[in-house]
Amino acid sequence: MRQFIRDVFYTSVADKQVNLPLAPTPLAIDSRKLNILLLGTCGVEILASRSANIGHNIRHILMGSERHASVPEPASTDDVAVVNLTLRHILAGAANTPEPAVDMLFARLQSDDDARALCDSADDFIAMKVGQIAAKITTVPILFMSFFEPSFNYLGDLIDRSGMTSPSYLVRELNRLLFDAVRKTSNCYFLDTNEILNFVGRRHLQDDVLLSSSHASFINDWDFKLDASRLNAPKALVNLVTYEVASREYTLALLARVEAIVKIVAQRNPVKLIIVDLDDTLWRGVAAEGESLSQSQRIEGWPIGLAEALLFYKRRGGLLAICSKNEAAPTIERFNAIWAGAITLDDFASVRINWHPKSQNIREIMKEVNLLPGNCMFIDDNDRELSEVKAAIPEIRCLGGNHYDWRRIILRSAETQVPVVTEESARRTELVRVISQREASVAADGGASREEWLASLQLQQSLFLIKTPGSKYFERAFELINKTNQFNTTGKRWEKSEFEKFISRGGYCIVSSLRDKLIDNGIISVCLIKCESIVQVVLSCRVFGLGAELVVGAVATRLALKSQPQIHAELVDTGKNATCHDYFQRIGFSQTKAGLYASAATALPAYIQIENLGASDFPPVQI
Repeated sequence: MRQFIRDVFYTSVADKQVNLPLAPTPLAIDSRKLNILLLGTCGVEILASRSANIGHNIRHILMGSERHASVPEPASTDDVAVVNLTLRHILAGAANTPEPAVDMLFARLQSDDDARALCDSADDFIAMKVGQIAAKITTVPILFMSFFEPSFNYLGDLIDRSGMTSPSYLVRELNRLLFDAVRKTSNCYFLDTNEILNFVGRRHLQDDVLLSSSHASFINDWDFKLDASRLNAPKALVNLVTYEVASREYTLALLARVEAIVKIVAQRNPVKLIIVDLDDTLWRGVAAEGESLSQSQRIEGWPIGLAEALLFYKRRGGLLAICSKNEAAPTIERFNAIWAGAITLDDFASVRINWHPKSQNIREIMKEVNLLPGNCMFIDDNDRELSEVKAAIPEIRCLGGNHYDWRRIILRSAETQVPVVTEESARRTELVRVISQREASVAADGGASREEWLASLQLQQSLFLIKTPGSKYFERAFELINKTNQFNTTGKRWEKSEFEKFISRGGYCIVSSLRDKLIDNGIISVCLIKCESIVQVVLSCRVFGLGAELVVGAVATRLALKSQPQIHAELVDTGKNATCHDYFQRIGFSQTKAGLYASAATALPAYIQIENLGASDFPPVQI
């Protein structure tokens, strides 16, 4: 049962090898035991009691959700805090109603206006509690568990459960308010426990069949001894096999979700590109062989599910590519006929349809989109093709075997998810396709020098200083600095709280955007400066070779020189960042025994128009 739950629902994939003879690297290539601080009332104590021997350590501290309830500080060994706000405390604080009267609050609501007023008060109270906890716990990510939604309609089977006075509606609305409060608060994330409850089975776990709606917790026999002398002595609820199994599976599921969220937040080893085969991968059968399959039979069932999963992955900011052994023109014609616009070739950043070895095509695709093999995944129905690719490109992640697994792995794996979708990531496919066009224009215009071509792009670069985590550029900067490998001068990954402290304690965080006559690339660089030191510089691979990094370096050097007449830069060889090994020499630094130092800045590229320097949101710099 335990393995079934992991395989069907969570697919952490860390403990699930893809079913291939070559034993490929699974999606999850890092997994570690977490130390989890669990904060909440006695209702969530079962998570600690049933977590033994399932991979993570839980330390439960009782914490109420009243207005002035104290918030414990995390230990230095904690990796993440999971918070369970108590529903009856939230309702009591929002309605200013004590227990046990608050337990009747839902039952006494008479009108939509009453329900609306309750939600407005709860909005303020929830935001206050989230802020309190976030102010006390700053060193680890905080995951807020959702409130348990009612397991059935308390108003009756034939009464509208979506009405504003319905407890079902009200708890869903409170969860929406909690999600909004968490989303607006730095270092906080929403943990949807109702999704897990629905999968495992509420009837085995939730206590609202017996207890009040505001208790909203797990079945528990804490009061069993108080009723032992009744004429009809009760049977202990937790002795039921279904509860014991379900509570264990719920705990396993919740911890798997916590592990996934921690990985998503950290963006360790993400999959940035999914490359797919076509025949018997993106549709059923071999289309060129004229099998007696109708269009519906080609794609109905798992192929539609896979295509939809790929589009959701693309919507998160991931890139898609096609690698197929076929004749290009007729295959493209068949692709368009089979999918009839449901998924199109424009959804793919790169397409290779020919008879070359797939490893050769995949290398070309990775070069075109400027990604490392470790951030790419290849899906194919043919084990031999996967073996050839894996032998030639060992770092790439391959997925084959049971095709019924593919959709779930793409959608549920931490490595394919992101904590936030920025404007730049949502447009990533479009940006990559334009880059390909831009590079093609260089090859086509063989008579022009590279300098002339760069000038013809009409490049315009803007620089912005991030002063607070509330900046509209903060999330993109955090995403870029933690996802960039190739042009990343130190390779350092930042915790969000650590990144915020860097900014709040006087560190400069400068981001820049770049646009040309073809497209606006959005935010493409991040530079961190502390006093006389350039701490880290990252640059998006989609603008390599355009000189944007030279502008960033020149401005950063000038800013750092305002602190000291000689400044230092940090450079660490990560094994992946060869593209920036000579960066600081290119912007005027000299390599000494003590490190990289400079006392003057280089000139800015003449072909790039610089904007925003000296603006009110940017420290003045003499250029």
